[in-house]
Amino acid sequence: MRSGYHDDPRPDIQALVRSPGARILDVGCGAGALSAALKAAGATHVAGIELDPEAAAKAGTSLDVVVQGGALEANLPFSKGEFDYVIFGDVLEHLPDPEAALDRYLPYLAPEGRLVVSVPNMRFYSVLLRLMFDRWSYTDSGVRDRTHLRIFTRRSLITMLGGAGLQVEELRRNHRLVEDQSGIGRLGALATRVSNATIARWPFRDLLAFQFIAVCRRGRSPAPLAP
Repeated sequence: MRSGYHDDPRPDIQALVRSPGARILDVGCGAGALSAALKAAGATHVAGIELDPEAAAKAGTSLDVVVQGGALEANLPFSKGEFDYVIFGDVLEHLPDPEAALDRYLPYLAPEGRLVVSVPNMRFYSVLLRLMFDRWSYTDSGVRDRTHLRIFTRRSLITMLGGAGLQVEELRRNHRLVEDQSGIGRLGALATRVSNATIARWPFRDLLAFQFIAVCRRGRSPAPLAP
């Protein structure tokens, strides 16, 4: 993952975490921007796992514990049920076996804890258009990131989480009009806000969703969330 991932404080994920007094494990913590924000919001203990050595070293300046290594391979110095939150912020799609990652980290989640997962949406409309018109190409970030090993849609995400014994309490969508918003300007930002308030609500809310964020607890759902 590139530095843009490493330094993203993810306010969308912050909004779903009750930080005061919480013990949090951030898997794929990057340089610690999200974790540092959670500590500033009142988390009492934040640990991170990070593959990139430089990012892990930077995260170590603000987190309580940082383990440098891959999510599936790193030696984990944690205790069963130690964390109130385990966070996978756009990490699972980079792993060859995301199901194994869930199985590995769930034992560290407290019985009443919450798992927070963010993944890109392969059904994002611009990706579908590229496939329809045979214009597929990889990019350095976004849904078509060249380092992605697995793809997700809303249904496949919920199915995977249910298979891990998790029930989705809340599912949020990050809507966009374009994949790369770095150069959309004021007019583009206005168009995005208008679309979020209108067509992104229904019936195109999944097609305009760039990412899904799920908050889960233990307990299997009998069926995926309604469309």
